[in-house]
Amino acid sequence: MSDASTMTDTAFADLTGQTAMVTGASTGIGRAIALELARAGAAVVVHCNTSRQSAEAVRDSIAASGGTASVLQADLGQADQDHQFMERAWDCFGGLDLWVNNAGVDLLTGAHAELDFADKLKLLYQVDIRSTLLLSRLAATRMRAAGQGSILNIGWDQADRGMAGDSGELFAAAKNAIMGATRSLALSFAPQVRINGIAPGWIRTAWGEQASDHWQQRVLDETPLRRWGQPQDVARMARFLLSPSADYITGQVIRVNGGAER
Repeated sequence: MSDASTMTDTAFADLTGQTAMVTGASTGIGRAIALELARAGAAVVVHCNTSRQSAEAVRDSIAASGGTASVLQADLGQADQDHQFMERAWDCFGGLDLWVNNAGVDLLTGAHAELDFADKLKLLYQVDIRSTLLLSRLAATRMRAAGQGSILNIGWDQADRGMAGDSGELFAAAKNAIMGATRSLALSFAPQVRINGIAPGWIRTAWGEQASDHWQQRVLDETPLRRWGQPQDVARMARFLLSPSADYITGQVIRVNGGAER
């Protein structure tokens, strides 16, 4: 293939014929990833916990654009449900090529914001850490048996450099665990399965929409590109890392944060 034809390759990050699971896909970053993977040609399982109506809206949006999607509802905080959840997910399309662990506890908005520190830490362990690690292992084991697959985990760009306050401490503990496990999982399941991570920065999801003027200005001050990130910014990176276009990339955690370093 000539250099010119490579530069105009329309199949870049193409996922046609692939099947994907995105956990926590009813809103925010997960929703954007599900829509982007479908746009790339993948059939997508849209997971939700309580927001089934929102998940069904994501499914319907994919279908309206000519794609294929299914909704799977499950509470990933239930420690005895991992194997059953994996079976149900695998059965949706008769197997999965791609798996995104995006589900996490929302400690900044809603009822969980009122919990004390210890209870928040327990929830983060159950949903963010435990389910990400165990579901990664379960999915990777099946993918390795099938001879191929790609997994993506979601971290946080400030986890390894720190942020003051309760939320900073809590999310640093959880997301550092996820990012470290991602690198180790990649070694455990290579070469058949690629496992990478994304560490988003200031992404305008539900909390960002209602953040105070102080936080709106702080985001601009800390981000060289001088804007909030959008869920779609993370979704485009997810599409790339999961696709054959990234087939020499594994064990990496990529920051999507507008260049922020402090």
